[in-house]
Amino acid sequence: MSADSDKNPEPPEEITVPDGALEFRQSHFAWIMPSAFWVILLFVLSQFDFLTMGILPFILAPVIAAPRYLRWKNTVYSLSTDSLFLTTAGIPILQKSRTYKVSFDTMAQMEVKHGMFGRTLGYGEINIIFDDRRLAKLSYIQNYTEFTEHIENYADLPGISEESDENHQD
Repeated sequence: MSADSDKNPEPPEEITVPDGALEFRQSHFAWIMPSAFWVILLFVLSQFDFLTMGILPFILAPVIAAPRYLRWKNTVYSLSTDSLFLTTAGIPILQKSRTYKVSFDTMAQMEVKHGMFGRTLGYGEINIIFDDRRLAKLSYIQNYTEFTEHIENYADLPGISEESDENHQD
């Protein structure tokens, strides 16, 4: 390796989502629920804020909610016939959009969890366990049944083998 190649590394290959991939988004609750506690707390504090006459909490509320909203708005899960593509971004000027590709071949098991309000509000958390025992949590997925059915139709999910469990317990 030459000294020039260390200074100018090649940029990573950009991943593109194939045409015809199914798109899934997070429920609105993906940004509302984590923000709600803080916004309500700031509203209560505004009632007792004599120093800034209640203005400061109303300035801080959008500062708390806006990044969560932008992350939610720019998160897309796409499914092709052989891979899951995760596109995320945060604050548009500061963080650029990134797409990650996860092949169905690396998935071993998948399960859906609903949490306290998920079934009632129509979203689910999909936990994907990979061959190497890593876990990916895809939270607040709308249409989670269609999402899981697509993966089950195109992927061979062997489950976690007992041999794999024994190796990780040592």
